[in-house]
Amino acid sequence: MKKIIILATVLSSLISTVSCSDDFTDPKLQQNDIIEDTPITTLGQLETFMNGTYALMRSQYYYGCNYIVFGEVRGSDEMYSTGSSGRYMTVSQFTMNATDSYASDTWKRIYRVISNANIVINATLTDGTSEEKINEIKSQAYAIRAWAYFDLIKLFGQKYTQDKNLGVPLILDNTNNPASFAVSRATLEECYAQIESDFQQAYEKSVHNLDVKQTLTKGAIAGLMSRYYLYKEDYKNVYKYASEVTGQYAPIDKGLYVTSWRIEGLNSIFELAYGVAGAIGTSGVGYIFSLDGYANTRINPSLVSAYDPDDIRARIKKDNKDKTGMLRQNSSKNATYMEGKYPVLTGESNQKLVRYEEIALNQVEAILMGGGGSNDEALELINGIRAQRGIMPLTTLTMDDLKEERRKELVGEGFRVWDLLRWNKTLTRTDLTGEQDITLPLGDYRLAFPIPQAEIDNNSGISKDQQNKGY
Repeated sequence: MKKIIILATVLSSLISTVSCSDDFTDPKLQQNDIIEDTPITTLGQLETFMNGTYALMRSQYYYGCNYIVFGEVRGSDEMYSTGSSGRYMTVSQFTMNATDSYASDTWKRIYRVISNANIVINATLTDGTSEEKINEIKSQAYAIRAWAYFDLIKLFGQKYTQDKNLGVPLILDNTNNPASFAVSRATLEECYAQIESDFQQAYEKSVHNLDVKQTLTKGAIAGLMSRYYLYKEDYKNVYKYASEVTGQYAPIDKGLYVTSWRIEGLNSIFELAYGVAGAIGTSGVGYIFSLDGYANTRINPSLVSAYDPDDIRARIKKDNKDKTGMLRQNSSKNATYMEGKYPVLTGESNQKLVRYEEIALNQVEAILMGGGGSNDEALELINGIRAQRGIMPLTTLTMDDLKEERRKELVGEGFRVWDLLRWNKTLTRTDLTGEQDITLPLGDYRLAFPIPQAEIDNNSGISKDQQNKGY
C-alpha cells in the first residue's frame, strides 16, 4: 500500500508526519501515524485535520507563547524581557544567530500549521458531503494558511531590513517524495500575492456566525484581513474589512472586561481553544508574564504611568488571588506584570486572538490615513472603547492619540513591535535591568530573524546567499 508522507515543515522536518492534538484527533489518525493512500476522503477526516490545524497553533512555539512574546520584547515601548529563567535573552537583546532555537522552533511550527492547512485545502472528498459544508471548512484552512504566511514574513521577511526583497518559501502542495523536495525563498511581493489570494478564498467561502468563537467565521477572517492590510499600508482595504466587523460586534462592557479574559466566548471574535487536554502549563505565555510564573516579561513603567487612574485596564491586583485587577506589582512596586489577559497559569483558558477592539482601532487608523470614513466615525469608534474602559472621551483625534490607545488596549497581545515598525519608528532595546541602551533603526539586519541554519543546510532550494544578511 502506497504511503504518502505529509509535508510538516519546509525541508528540515519533512520526514515528520502531521501531528494533531489528542483531544481533536480521530483515533484512526493518531499522532505520528503515516497517512496511507489519500490523506482525506471523508468529512470526518476533513474536520479532524481542520481541528488539528487549530491545535498546532496553540504550541508554545507559536501562539501558545513565542509569537506573542516576540511582538512585545524586541524593542517595544510597552514590555521588555528581564531574561528570567534564561528565556528570550537572544530575542530581546538582538543577539540571535542562524542556529538560534527561537527562530528554528517557530519556523518549524508555523510550517507544520501550513502543512495541515494544505492537506485540508487540497482534499477531494468522495463521501457525498455538500460543497457548502466543504467550503465552510476549507475557508478556515485558507485563512490559517494566509495568517501563518503573514506571521512568517513579519519574522523572517526582509521588509524592514536593507534588502527589502525576500520573503519565505511558499508551500502550497503536499509531497510524496521528500528526498527530491526543494523550494527557494519567494519574494515579498510573491508572498503578499499568495496571502491575499488565500484570504480572499477564505472570505468568499466563509459563513457569518456571530456566536461561533472557536473557529474562523467571516467576521474573524475580515478582522484578520484588516490586520494584514494595515501592515501593507493599504488603508482602503483596512477600512473595508474592519468596518464590516465593527458593524456587527461591539466592545466588551466595562463591567465584564476583567473577568472576560477568564470566560470562554467573551471579549473575542476568534479565540484559540485549549481546555484541560490542550493546556500547555508552564510553556504558555501566561507563565512567562506572571509574577507567580517565570516573571520574565514586565510592563514598561512609562506605560503604567500613562494610564488614567480610572482606566480598568490598569487596575492593580491586590495579590495573586485577586480577580478584579489586570496588572500586578511585586512587593517593592518597582515592577509591573500583565497577568489579567492570561489569568490561568495551567494554560487551559482560551486565547483571544481576534478582538473587536483591535479591529476598531485598525479602522480608526485607516480613517486617519485617508482610507475612508470620517473623523466623526473615528471618534465614535475610539470613544466607544474608552467609555467601556471608564475614561473620558476624546474631542479631537490625532495619530498620536491612536498610537497611544493601541498601546494601552493591546498590551501583551503581541502587536506592538509590528506597530512600531510599520509606523517607521526606531526600536529601542531594553537591557535585562530595564534600562534602554541601543537603538535599531529601520534597515538594521536584526529586525528580521535569521533563516534557520538547518533549513539552509537541508533544503537545496535555499542557497547560502538567501540567508538574511548579517547572519
